[in-house]
Amino acid sequence: MFELRPRPANLAQGITRRRWLELGVGGGMLAGALAGSPNVLASDSSQARGFGKAKSCIMIYLFGGPSHIDIWDMKPDAPDGIRGEFKPIATNVPGIRITEHLPRLAKQMDRLTIVRSMTHGDSSHGSACHTMMTGRRPRALGEVGPTPEDFPAFGSVISRLKAPKSPLPPYVALPWIISTSTNLVPGQDGGFLGQGYDPFRISAPAATYQFFPPDLNVDKSLSNDRINARRSLRAELETSGPRFDRLLERDQKTLFDRAFRLLSAPEVVRAFQIEREPEAVRARYGMNPFGQSLLLARRLAEAGVPLITIYWPDRTEPEAFINNGVKDNVAVAAWDTHGSHVGATPNFPMLRDKNLPPLDLGSAALMDDLTSRGLLDETLVVWTGEFGRSPRINGDAGRDHYGNAFSLMLAGAGIKGGHVHGSTDRIGAFPATDPVSAAQFAATLYHSMGIPPETEIHDSLNRPFRVAEADPILSLFA
Repeated sequence: MFELRPRPANLAQGITRRRWLELGVGGGMLAGALAGSPNVLASDSSQARGFGKAKSCIMIYLFGGPSHIDIWDMKPDAPDGIRGEFKPIATNVPGIRITEHLPRLAKQMDRLTIVRSMTHGDSSHGSACHTMMTGRRPRALGEVGPTPEDFPAFGSVISRLKAPKSPLPPYVALPWIISTSTNLVPGQDGGFLGQGYDPFRISAPAATYQFFPPDLNVDKSLSNDRINARRSLRAELETSGPRFDRLLERDQKTLFDRAFRLLSAPEVVRAFQIEREPEAVRARYGMNPFGQSLLLARRLAEAGVPLITIYWPDRTEPEAFINNGVKDNVAVAAWDTHGSHVGATPNFPMLRDKNLPPLDLGSAALMDDLTSRGLLDETLVVWTGEFGRSPRINGDAGRDHYGNAFSLMLAGAGIKGGHVHGSTDRIGAFPATDPVSAAQFAATLYHSMGIPPETEIHDSLNRPFRVAEADPILSLFA
């Protein structure tokens, strides 16, 4: 699904006073909004270890909240009702143990860092997702939906500041748009930067794992000369109208420019053709939506896409791909293992039988591929969700939403291997050492991508915002 449509507007209402203010009418705001240049500041952190090591970032987003206490931060000595059913196993790094249901990743621990002391205190999917996908709390907490005033997603900020010179999209998201039972989840799009910085969203048709966007199937009669002629005509039309009309269409202009570049670039076509991969390679990742999404992410990172986000699919069978429409292609919270809603699978069977096996298979294959192809040193890989799960097992054999303590995992782009950062208390309820905020996580991600945390971006009123409200955690880098 390649979305070129701008956000809808009710033209019958005319231009409101607020919209005039957004346009900067009556002051010097208009020119600044039209320019919209980010303020990329020099920083001491740019000389620090790890800065700018990542050319690409693959973010594996485990929507719903994976149970830290059953996966990365196990508490085998905790009392009954807390420690759970799973056993920890040794990894290839002495002293680091993870769940028995990630045996392949256990053999890769020397390439991985686990952060066990993440915390933000928010236990609502909507607002917690916004926090973990932007590094900022949203204006309202709870199961909120997206708004045009949201802080932009990591990929949107990177698109604004470090768009690739190639025609490839700077920010790709697949294979779903994630949602709660009531709203689309905020933090997935361009927010106040505008729809021109939304991700290039892709998915696969029903019962297939062919992710090639149908929008890139150009009519053979449409030559590059004809495409360029249409682009020139549009440019002439843009310069003929009033200046504030051009501002109103700035999102459309960004999208049209991106579309023209995509349609005229054969390297874009090749990057999305996952069927070019040998069957044995595809099988190593797992013939399921998650595994094939990881394989496509590797291809996109290799081609030079700066940020690729993979949202955990809601099921692993091919029928999970309904169609390319937004309404039928929305993931539910598959790691939401409290087992309290009708038909929900309790925590332990869900993790053991459905979630952890494909996570282990696909993630290990991704790490092997990135390493063998010489890409791991320049690709940051992140595994995270919006929060963890409660230490105490509830009456439905599940664990509840829990934002006071949780884990994430990092690899590549100068990240230390065989390392654990921070710890939680004896039952995994609160950080015991080195608590890490979402803002620090965001700053670390941007640092790895070569963006100092004090770099400024601007909203539609030209107000400046730092990309991150904290400093990066430099001790995570080798």
